[in-house]
Amino acid sequence: MRVAPRVLVLVRDAAGYSAALAEALRPPPGLTRDSSPFELPLAKYGLDGEKASGELLSFSDSSGSPQVSIFVVPDFKPPLAACAMNEVLGLISSEATSTDRILIVPFVTRSSNHHGMEHATKASPVLHGAEIVATTDFTHLLVDGTTKPPTSLQIRSEPILCLLEMVRVLKMPTVLLVASGGQQQGKSSQVSDLEKLCRLCWYLIVRIVLIILETILKQSAHEVATLKSINL
Repeated sequence: MRVAPRVLVLVRDAAGYSAALAEALRPPPGLTRDSSPFELPLAKYGLDGEKASGELLSFSDSSGSPQVSIFVVPDFKPPLAACAMNEVLGLISSEATSTDRILIVPFVTRSSNHHGMEHATKASPVLHGAEIVATTDFTHLLVDGTTKPPTSLQIRSEPILCLLEMVRVLKMPTVLLVASGGQQQGKSSQVSDLEKLCRLCWYLIVRIVLIILETILKQSAHEVATLKSINL
């Protein structure tokens, strides 16, 4: 199982946001989209019979080399969540086609159904971006155009919380992208979940194209350098 150096991790949720994102994300012309299931045993954690299962989507070039990989995993609960995400990160580290790995973790906050929302201020969805651990030119590119997450932002996903703690220990460059309703001058904002999902999806589609272009440019530069060395 080959894994691209640019990896998205999507955690399935009850609302179906991650499933919708996984379905909406498509490769640009020239690349193919492949899907395969994976299962990682968790017996070494004392969880006999349990497995970290999920789906791996790959956007591959004509030679079969993955340019972008998307892991879609269930919403694991404790204590399974930490064990499962550790195994997924281990798979990414061992199977990635490059040591220059970057994780992208998208998340959509759920809208509250509190009484009084009819008086909320109408607003546009807000996309928060944060670079976790090491920063690179590419992680800067990924968060460009986003806003820094507020300290009050809550991520209610055990697998994502576990993953963010683990990448800090592994020192693996990671970008967290969170679509939320935001606030205006301390007032509640009224943004539908669909609006937030569309905002995040469009942002990811554009960035995936940039990811692939970056890879192509690096490969071209390497090929030119190789040809020059041969001619010398």
